[in-house]
Amino acid sequence: MKKKIALLLAAVLTLSLTACGGNKKAFEKSKTAYAHIETAYEIAGEFSEDLYEAWRLGIYNKDEILEGGTAYLAKALNLSREEILEGVVYVVATMNGNHWEDVTEDEKAQLRENADSFFTLFEDQLFSFCVMAVSGAYSANGKAETAQAALEEAKAEMKEMSEKYSDYEHYPNLKGYYTTTNAFFAFCQNPTGSFEQVKTTINDYRNDARSYKSDLDYMFED
Repeated sequence: MKKKIALLLAAVLTLSLTACGGNKKAFEKSKTAYAHIETAYEIAGEFSEDLYEAWRLGIYNKDEILEGGTAYLAKALNLSREEILEGVVYVVATMNGNHWEDVTEDEKAQLRENADSFFTLFEDQLFSFCVMAVSGAYSANGKAETAQAALEEAKAEMKEMSEKYSDYEHYPNLKGYYTTTNAFFAFCQNPTGSFEQVKTTINDYRNDARSYKSDLDYMFED
């Protein structure tokens, strides 16, 4: 009888150690995924702020943009004048289906010299052009690519977690944060709706993300 009890205790102890090891691995996986999602969310947050402000200025400060161009926009955005200028170049250079990688430095330099004139050229769709310039800036400066890469890394971690640790207690919040951030970033790349609708959509994404982050921040803080 004592031998049976000893074997039973040994089996229970082995299961307990295995479970603890599994939880530790799940925690490390989720922490890594969380860091990737955070990177993407921070970029999406700045991206959305700049899109909204560029849209607003394109509607309500039209004269100032036509006069000040990239310099005027830079005063209100998270982007420098050089980044906005490069965004304009990106939009114009790729407008006819050209790939950014195929645009020569000479072509870019020529477009930079005339960047501010394009705001006048697209005066009738000024707010739309301002939004495209912001989107182009995030593509040209590599931040959009960084966010996309971070989301792909997080997706790979999430996939492994769903296969091995789907019962991990913080997995649902992590999955919700990833899904929200992924949709938020996709919206930034292709914003739709009216000006007021865009404001509401951005706030909705932020509120949803905040609800997931409140628990996750506490779990993964250093």
